Amino acid sequence: MPADRSTALPAVRPLLPDVLLACAVALVAALADLYGPDHRTAFAPYWDIALAAPLALRRRAPATAAALVAAICFATWLTGVIAVAAAPAVLIMLYSLGAWERRRWLLALALVVAESGVIMAVARWTPHGRQWLTALMATGTVTAALVIGLYVRTRRAYLASMIERAETAERDRDHQARIAVAEERTRMAREMHDVIAHSLAVMITLNDAVAATAPEGPIRETVTQASEVGRQALSEMQRILGVLRGAGPADLMPQPGVEQLTDLVAIARSAGLTVELSISGEPGHLAPTTQLTIYRIVQESLTNVLKHSRNVRRVTVTLIHRENRVRIQVTNDGEPATTANASAAGHGLAGMRERTTLYQGRFQAGPTRGGGWEVLADLAVTDPAAAA
Repeated sequence: MPADRSTALPAVRPLLPDVLLACAVALVAALADLYGPDHRTAFAPYWDIALAAPLALRRRAPATAAALVAAICFATWLTGVIAVAAAPAVLIMLYSLGAWERRRWLLALALVVAESGVIMAVARWTPHGRQWLTALMATGTVTAALVIGLYVRTRRAYLASMIERAETAERDRDHQARIAVAEERTRMAREMHDVIAHSLAVMITLNDAVAATAPEGPIRETVTQASEVGRQALSEMQRILGVLRGAGPADLMPQPGVEQLTDLVAIARSAGLTVELSISGEPGHLAPTTQLTIYRIVQESLTNVLKHSRNVRRVTVTLIHRENRVRIQVTNDGEPATTANASAAGHGLAGMRERTTLYQGRFQAGPTRGGGWEVLADLAVTDPAAAA
């Protein structure tokens, strides 16, 4: 049978408390023998000390300590000495066996030995009229001591397993969050590379046009060299894209932008949502990467509404363009997600936060005062690729 956590590391168990317990039992029993009304022999305190001494090993070596207590109890029975420490020593050792000993056959043997000792002690020292009642009470007491020890060990193992499960769940959650952030960054890198590759293709085309119309000379040679460098960069970019995305047919589709928000809202409506799209202000010239970021934030917000919100009657998507910034607000009036759903939606929130940070913006998501959920992102419209 595999060892449980309570018995796996005996070296870390406290020795000092067990030694103090043994000293306390020996001292109280010896004083009771010397000054109590049942004083019988001057050698009884020494037997009490001998019975209490193994208690110092009750957690480091419970089986050995129990065997010593049993042997000393048998010796007192043979010599006819009534040791006050016998009863507490036996009960403490039975409890310790249940709490620390993992070998079940030893637990059963200990119970059999304890019950045999009860029968022998009752038969020798209990009056005939009270033997059955005394034996029954003593049997219940020794059994209860062992059962309490077993319960304590089971409870301790249960708490240890709960702590371990909580730590494992926390590690898994952090690991999944890191994976989600890495995946989102990779996705953002792919999208950025798409836009850069498109810009390089335009630059190459313009250089080729200039080279075709320019007369022979340094200008034409310089433009031709610039065109060749652009082709090399474009080839390298395509190779990087192939590594990042696996070069599937779907990856050749153009990246969406602000103009595709209408189609995105239509898809959400076909899924059963009542979605209102509002765009205000003058957008001016938005870089493709900026438009893609706006689209992805709205897309992820609507996806979270479909996956995690309940009883949603209305969803509002608002875009406000002002000067060099754009404000994205997606609200719904549904019930907030439960704890489990919220943790599942956390990866999407992490991705939106990453995109917002890329544009020197601020992002927040949470329940609204009147009920529902709100996603708010405020972005600078400067293209990060251009800024770089």
